Amino acid sequence: MQKSFSTQPELFVTASDLDNQILSSLDDTEALLDWSKIESLLTSIYSANTGRPSYPLLTLFRSLLLGIWYKLSDVQLAQSLYRDLLFRKFCHLELTSSVPEASTLGRFRNQLVKLELWDSLLAEINNQLESKNIIMTEGRINIIDATPIEAAQSGSGNDKKGRPKKDPEAGWHVKNDSRGRQKSTYGYSVHTGVDEDGFIHSQSVTPGNVHDSQELDTLILGDEEKLYSDAAYSSKNTREKLDELGIEDQVQRKGYRNHPLTEEDKIRNAEIAVTRAGGERPFATYKHHYGLARTRFMGLAKNATFYGLAAMAANIRKGANFLKLYGLPEREIAG
Repeated sequence: MQKSFSTQPELFVTASDLDNQILSSLDDTEALLDWSKIESLLTSIYSANTGRPSYPLLTLFRSLLLGIWYKLSDVQLAQSLYRDLLFRKFCHLELTSSVPEASTLGRFRNQLVKLELWDSLLAEINNQLESKNIIMTEGRINIIDATPIEAAQSGSGNDKKGRPKKDPEAGWHVKNDSRGRQKSTYGYSVHTGVDEDGFIHSQSVTPGNVHDSQELDTLILGDEEKLYSDAAYSSKNTREKLDELGIEDQVQRKGYRNHPLTEEDKIRNAEIAVTRAGGERPFATYKHHYGLARTRFMGLAKNATFYGLAAMAANIRKGANFLKLYGLPEREIAG
């Protein structure tokens, strides 16, 4: 059984509290989406009609978003839900009610993993942002890129409980830096496709040893006018595919032994780099704002879902900032 999210009593705060700037700091996020549509995608979780009522699915989903926005572990998040009025307000938890424990949050995330829901949840969020003209689809471009994420579990042997210290599903990502020095990272690669405003529309997670170009088909939308990327994606197959789809090729060229870049290629690469740099926005958000430069979980599926939640969190906050700065387009207000 599930407790209701939409029919919760009027929380926990007084009328004067409602005017508090801190307690209102997530109101733009609350107003951004039709959350009931997100809730409908979650209904397959804890769908039994008997047993002890679970927390509302949106309470748990919003809790996970808070954990990402505020760089909290599940234990820290559960503690914050006990004592933080802003968190309680956003998750519709009254002062007199219990709050989800860390184990409850973990089980809920595991259900997202098991049911492979993150992709459809991101699509729903993006569809709503598109319908509000916050994400623009007409004439849009696609900037694809990838970044290595270090596995937190990379040691040798087993721990005291006999579990492997090294994540068996991760892999070595090897890349030369700007000075030509080789850098190796054991972990995963996060591959994203973003528009010119930095909204994430496609994403995948692979072991670190999977080459960036292998995720090209996953990241292409098919309706973009131009595709931007660095030279890691440059190949005859890429050029043929883009030509077949009618997508303008803005992939940087790379030189080969005995076939160095021409001056024309160098100029072209420099021009592309200005726009292509926008593809690194989500990685800066993940690593520096959300503290996700290292994984928190073992296994590909769990990390794909967790970084999928990070993509949702990033798009929601970016959309909320848009709403705060510009309001809804006139056709939405008129409706």
